[in-house]
Amino acid sequence: EKGESGESPERRGGAAGSWAGGVLRFTVRAVRREDAHAAIVVIEDVTQQRVADEARNAFVAQVTHELRSPLTSIRLYVEQLIDDDATEPAERAKALNVISQESRRLERIVGDMLCVSEIEAGSMRLSQGEVRVREMLMTLKEDYAAQALAKQQTLKFDLSPKLPVLQGDADKLGLAVQNLLGNAIKYTPAGGNVTLRADVTGTHLVLEFADNGIGIKEEEQGLIFDKFYRAKDKRLAGIAGSGLGLALAREVVRMHGGEIAVQSQIDKGSTFRLTLPL
Repeated sequence: EKGESGESPERRGGAAGSWAGGVLRFTVRAVRREDAHAAIVVIEDVTQQRVADEARNAFVAQVTHELRSPLTSIRLYVEQLIDDDATEPAERAKALNVISQESRRLERIVGDMLCVSEIEAGSMRLSQGEVRVREMLMTLKEDYAAQALAKQQTLKFDLSPKLPVLQGDADKLGLAVQNLLGNAIKYTPAGGNVTLRADVTGTHLVLEFADNGIGIKEEEQGLIFDKFYRAKDKRLAGIAGSGLGLALAREVVRMHGGEIAVQSQIDKGSTFRLTLPL
């Protein structure tokens, strides 16, 4: 308590009455200054506000970690190229390749953050143009081949010979498929398998991102598309992630009239199915 006027600390519940738990804010103010026996007590449930604040803080920490990792790699390889004029051509090529990959990784992270900011502000707009699906997927394969190779994973692209040219925003759809394939590789252990299938069924383009990774618990499969949410699996502790990729992917796909669904089993893998109308 804080005397005749003020706010008490926020209190977490869970034991009193039938209240299941949360955060309450108590505000106590005197009705009349001269009457110390009468007061107004305002009780606010600020659970959602506190959850949002904690999620935002976790997001900042995760993004900071994700940005630091590629920046550190770029700095180290640039210093190697500057300091060692006698570097073998193969080593120089390797260094330049890593710098290129990490630069693209930074670009994807920043792109995700900008798109999510647009979603939050309700200002995301699509730039209409041609989306050449085969070209987009082949570029995706080139971008992630080295990452899969580093984890000794088998990365397979099973593409229909007749993939369409869609109307939509190629850059934003590119970010969506990058997030889905990147997650499949990220959450699949070394030596695992990741497959991207693309086909046309009826009036829709269907993309499936399948892996034999760690999987997702059934009760969390509906939550992983929420902004900032990360599955409560202890095995994710050492894997960087902002909790934005799937939320962004679903929003972009929905703006194109499509949908994303997931099927998953713990320790057996996951399949994300993306459908887009032709």
